[in-house]
Amino acid sequence: MKDREATGNTGTTGTADQRRSDRKALEAPVSIRLETSSLSGQTDNISRAGLLFFTDEPIRVTLEVVEPSGKRTFHGRLIRLQRMSEASTGLAIEFDPE
Repeated sequence: MKDREATGNTGTTGTADQRRSDRKALEAPVSIRLETSSLSGQTDNISRAGLLFFTDEPIRVTLEVVEPSGKRTFHGRLIRLQRMSEASTGLAIEFDPE
């Protein structure tokens, strides 16, 4: 899936890059399992098209990534979900400390 934009170091939101560790390119199959079955929070706004709400609860996930060296499992939390286009959504996962 090559529906991502080249964004330099500012990302698609225009905010400064605040990464705590270096990254490397990896295109590999991934599956995600949501461990969080429900969330509660507070609405910010609502329209006929949808609703925005905020929660203090973590959205826990388990990921399986199939790399050339084999399948790896990671645990963490969803920290960002962003629509990239009509057909693509980007998810950012923060791994649990090892």
